Amino acid sequence: MRIDKRVELPLSPITILVGGNGSGKSSILKALHWSVRCATLKDHRGNASLEQMDYTPSRAFQELAHKKRLQNKSDLPKVIVGFVDEGGSETEIAISAARNDAGAKAEISGPLTAALTSEQASTAYIPGIAGLAEFETVLAKPVLNRRAASGEGGSVLRHILLDLAGGSAGTDTEYAELHELSEWVSKVLPGSQFWVKFDRLRDARIDALFLTPNMKEPGRPDALQRRPLEMAGTGYLQIVQIFAYLLKFNPKLLLIDEPDAHLHPSTQELLIKALESASLSFPHTKFIVTTHSPHLVRACGPQTSVHWMDEGALRADSEERIRLRMGWGALDKEILLFTEDGNLTAMKAILSQWPDLYRKVLLWPTFGYSGIPSGKALNQLRDELGIPIMVHRDRDFMSDADIDAWEEKKELVRYDIPLWVTPGSDIESCFCSPEHIAEVFGILHSIAEKIVASALSSFDGKEAQSNFETALSSAVSILPKESRSSIIDRWNELGGFSPSVIKGKDFLKALEKSISNQLLEIGENKKLSRISNLRSPVPGIEMATDLKNEISLLLNK
Repeated sequence: MRIDKRVELPLSPITILVGGNGSGKSSILKALHWSVRCATLKDHRGNASLEQMDYTPSRAFQELAHKKRLQNKSDLPKVIVGFVDEGGSETEIAISAARNDAGAKAEISGPLTAALTSEQASTAYIPGIAGLAEFETVLAKPVLNRRAASGEGGSVLRHILLDLAGGSAGTDTEYAELHELSEWVSKVLPGSQFWVKFDRLRDARIDALFLTPNMKEPGRPDALQRRPLEMAGTGYLQIVQIFAYLLKFNPKLLLIDEPDAHLHPSTQELLIKALESASLSFPHTKFIVTTHSPHLVRACGPQTSVHWMDEGALRADSEERIRLRMGWGALDKEILLFTEDGNLTAMKAILSQWPDLYRKVLLWPTFGYSGIPSGKALNQLRDELGIPIMVHRDRDFMSDADIDAWEEKKELVRYDIPLWVTPGSDIESCFCSPEHIAEVFGILHSIAEKIVASALSSFDGKEAQSNFETALSSAVSILPKESRSSIIDRWNELGGFSPSVIKGKDFLKALEKSISNQLLEIGENKKLSRISNLRSPVPGIEMATDLKNEISLLLNK
């Protein structure tokens, strides 16, 4: 699938794999499980037909090699999975296509051969559970094990619970309680209880019930408040599946793919703690978990190792850096952009012009320019995360000289932290030009200019100047008095009372009213449906090109 070259994965009691979609995390789990199951089920010729495989990542298994096709020739690529024991000896499973594509050919050799292919399953794979089958009947043990091995846990979960109760549980009216399963699930979902019933004399289907504290009504017996297991949520069922598989199969490898997908962050943290507890109680089982969750990674302890998969290989970054980047949500990002805006809508709209760049950028709001860290702090963070950092702040009517002085004061220049400053007063001002308005609404430039002039006329000149003075004075307040711009000189430089001396976020609101009035006046009221597009870039007019250039330059360093 995603992996083309040898990947050596050291195993801890719990091993966590992180990385972006398509990085190869799930490929490792699937390769481990598929190779072991093929090696276990192969016939005397070493072949396992598609019907014999109780698990395969795809029915088109010949296409599972990375960008290659598995064939029945010794000199062509194979899927190879190796297991290294404590003595350093390797047991290798090599999978190719059987003759005439009649199945997979699995060759296994090495000291762990007997252990990996024993009747007791060496691997248990949990890809996630979407819900339970409508009902389950009792199956022969080989059929049960095959369905469980397939990853389709929802079709046999009740049956696995029945096996935990000894294979026959309850009577016509009584249920057997699953105390051990309740204990482990309760480490994640406190107070959970489980029961199962299958009276071999009377029942045709397996019945499983559960009860949680928030289901209980005071004064009613618990027996009357239990509910069928299929009524549980997806995340809840996945937790049940994890510990049911652990208790049922006692596998050497428990492979858990993205267990955080349907869990609240606080529950994700409890899950990793419960798995760490289980690794002590089941020392013969090693757990391999894939996740996108920073909450799960942040909560894991020292017995858990974290590895970063990227483009089918393990990154060499230290575990400390991986955990730190996960905490920041920066694992699959290439630039960390600190922005003074608390509301990221406008910045996201600007970045959406360049999708290939945008997906590489992590935005981090500081809720005002005073919250932007110093260059020294950003430099330290850059070293710890191993990711380039840049800063955005609004101009707030400052001159280029003011910006240079502010940049020096914040030590951004000293520590080589790139700064992008809006061309107008703020980022919203990018959407206020007549050119942008004309393009959004498909109107003449002269009409767009009239709209801008009408919006400006809605402001009181004296109030606008007072707001300008307040904003500029605040923006330059950390600068030495002798290097600050003169308020009145800067007002005049910007053209006096004009759109340039009004905050873009305020001018946009005035523009929206002016646009409505003008479009109605010229009989183009149908175009009012485009008003929401005013705050987004439009094809043909690129805005903030200098921001794109700065990001591109930083990525290419």
